[in-house]
Amino acid sequence: MTNLEPIEQQVLARLLASPELYWDVADQMTREHFHDAIWKAVWTGLDTCHKEGSFDLHLVETNAPYEGDADLVARIKSLAAKGKKLTAEIEDLVKPLLNRRNKELIAETFQKGQKALYTDTRAAELAENAIEELQEISGQAQRASSVTLGQSAQAVYERAAQPQETGGDALGTGLKQVDNLLGGGLVDGELTVIGAEGASGKTALALQIAEFIACQYGPVDFQSKEMDAEQLTMRRVAAMSGISTHAMRRGGLSADELEKIYLAKEDCQSIPLYIDETSRTTVEQLFIRAKANKSRFGTRALFVDSVKAMRAKDSRLDSNLPARCGYVISELKELAKALNIPVVALAHEVRSEREPLQRLTRKELFGGSNMEDSADNILILFRPEPILLRKEPKEGTDLHVKWQTDMLDWKNRAQVHADKVRMGSGGRCAELVFDGPTTTFREDRGHQDGMLL
Repeated sequence: MTNLEPIEQQVLARLLASPELYWDVADQMTREHFHDAIWKAVWTGLDTCHKEGSFDLHLVETNAPYEGDADLVARIKSLAAKGKKLTAEIEDLVKPLLNRRNKELIAETFQKGQKALYTDTRAAELAENAIEELQEISGQAQRASSVTLGQSAQAVYERAAQPQETGGDALGTGLKQVDNLLGGGLVDGELTVIGAEGASGKTALALQIAEFIACQYGPVDFQSKEMDAEQLTMRRVAAMSGISTHAMRRGGLSADELEKIYLAKEDCQSIPLYIDETSRTTVEQLFIRAKANKSRFGTRALFVDSVKAMRAKDSRLDSNLPARCGYVISELKELAKALNIPVVALAHEVRSEREPLQRLTRKELFGGSNMEDSADNILILFRPEPILLRKEPKEGTDLHVKWQTDMLDWKNRAQVHADKVRMGSGGRCAELVFDGPTTTFREDRGHQDGMLL
């Protein structure tokens, strides 16, 4: 590689002469960016001083771990004097050192992978590990970015000035009441969690929203870790054709029914909804695949079904379900920011005893404090009908009379509650109608915020 020792000296000279510039490169530079032992030592001394909160040339020398023959004090004073004459921007000076170190790290990663191939047959796992390391190198190479309040205010103004019909950056869900809860829809860089009790229809709701986004805005990456692609597709074909999933499983359909299913099947061909049914996927693998899918397909939204079904690379973390779910939630938020797209994750309840008409809250979902801290929006799907069906009291009792009243009130009815929202209206709910045979939701115009109109 090209000898960059003069560049190393110029970088250190600039930082010794103008200590305030250290923070412009501190998030990118380490001692490994310097090759000569004396310059490694000077950087370490300079780095230690700044992190301990006091800086002068004597302290730099004191904190520099150098055991060579050169006069370190004289070298530091000489560099500081030269630095006063340099005018080059520090960001420009460090670029050659950053590029050299990145090339070194990339070469080390490939050499390690090549060596492992001779002793390990798990090629796919080795490839993913190599990609993960390369992405980490890329992430470290990115310089932290800050903007002034004025610059940010300009961006806010430009977003607000968009024509109303474009809908800004928010992606609609196809359910206006749900969009209103979210303050307009799903926003790039935000994590939205949909929580519900078992068999309430959260996968059906997520799939319906994903299909709407795919049709209206562009490709959707649907990570299904609980159902295979055929099961999910059958639900959407049922919604599009009006033929129930039960009827499709049973078979023996009429020619008219088969034609409807065929036309729905043909309509599916043009919908850019990509379903990944790979089981036992770690959140670290998901990070890699989601980035690759955005590069290949131009993903506009990512759906993950579910938080509980995702795994973690660390075996001890993976074996602790509550801790793993919390970790997955925090990583999904980072993924939303990294891809700058909306991420929607489905969450299960932590098993607890409650009355059929007692609504779930975010505190009862797997994810713990990370759920509250990392999720931008938490929606709770409330559909008591399947729970009531499982808990029918003995006929002829007062409880059974009440149960019949509750069943009548909640038949085919669902609510989506805004348990936590970043930009919308917390504490409100959207009223929906659920069609069981086709597993689809539509807006309920007979109710509003839980009140019969």
